[in-house]
Amino acid sequence: MTEETITALKNYDWLVRNKGLDEVELHWDSDSLISGEGGYEISLLTAPGFTPATRQGS
Repeated sequence: MTEETITALKNYDWLVRNKGLDEVELHWDSDSLISGEGGYEISLLTAPGFTPATRQGS
C-alpha cells in the first residue's frame, strides 16, 4: 500500500470516527468529500495534516 493511500485512509477513518458516518460522505460525481454543511476536494484526503490522524507525530 502506498503512503498516499495510507494517509487517505487515516484521514477518512478519523473523519468518520469523530464526525459520524451520517456527517461524512464521498460524492464521487463531483470529486468531493461532504462533511456537515461544507465540502472539500476529495484529494485533500491524501494530504498529511488534513486531520489530526495524519499530523506530524501521529
